[in-house]
Amino acid sequence: MIRGMLLCFGSAKSSPGTTTLAVAMAARWPHPGSPPVVVELDAAGGDLGSRWATYDEPGLASLASGASGASDGPVGDGSAFVQHLRVGADVIVAPPSAAAAATVEELRLKGPGILRELAAVRPVFADLGRLDTQATVLGYLDKADELLLVARPEPAQLRHLRMRLPVLRRRCPAVRLVLVGDGPHEPEEIADYLQIEVATTIPYDPVAADIVAGRKRPRRWGQSGARREAGWTRRPLLAAARTFALTYQPNGDPESETAEAGSGTSTERARQTVEVTS
Repeated sequence: MIRGMLLCFGSAKSSPGTTTLAVAMAARWPHPGSPPVVVELDAAGGDLGSRWATYDEPGLASLASGASGASDGPVGDGSAFVQHLRVGADVIVAPPSAAAAATVEELRLKGPGILRELAAVRPVFADLGRLDTQATVLGYLDKADELLLVARPEPAQLRHLRMRLPVLRRRCPAVRLVLVGDGPHEPEEIADYLQIEVATTIPYDPVAADIVAGRKRPRRWGQSGARREAGWTRRPLLAAARTFALTYQPNGDPESETAEAGSGTSTERARQTVEVTS
């Protein structure tokens, strides 16, 4: 679970908090050993660099230009391409806007195995952004251990997700759902409607989301000698991300399969309930 893990994050529509979840899990990673690295692979453009006022490099562009897949040498632990965010997460930032699309495509053409190579040394959280059925980033799913789809429990997002799931499952057989916040339907109903396991539910916590995204700075950060382990790390979103990371088992692991076997069966009534509410 700790080493050799390539975990992809994505969404079907809107901005439900995909990047926020990936960074929050990396920032509150509870396991010993090398920490995870979040790799921005959204072809629409990276946001972390702008929000945290980091340099564009080192980042994804240098990884794409320096990596060569299996031929000229390893990428190591990725430290040559990583920047560290103050929340405690290591990231490989993508360039903003249209430049990201070319960079993501360059890296994809050199082979998604580059991320697998990096994952052999430390966990990799690949933030793929919005997953359209024709998106080039779908190629990264071929090497992924699991895809976590992030969505709000709202009919519009769920219906889009339902239409895209068959394509996503063909690329990555291990796909689960992370729900953000409350909605008109229970997780069990949503799981039946989509025929997908709900991995966890993360609280809707806009204050913590702003901190993780770099839009808000806790006041303690301005104090001399202030510790990073301050009150903001106990916000509901950060606490839930840490708990999920602590108990995470990739879909398909024996423990995961046992738990799934004990969960309820699907019903047509639950699927219709979500459908008619849209």
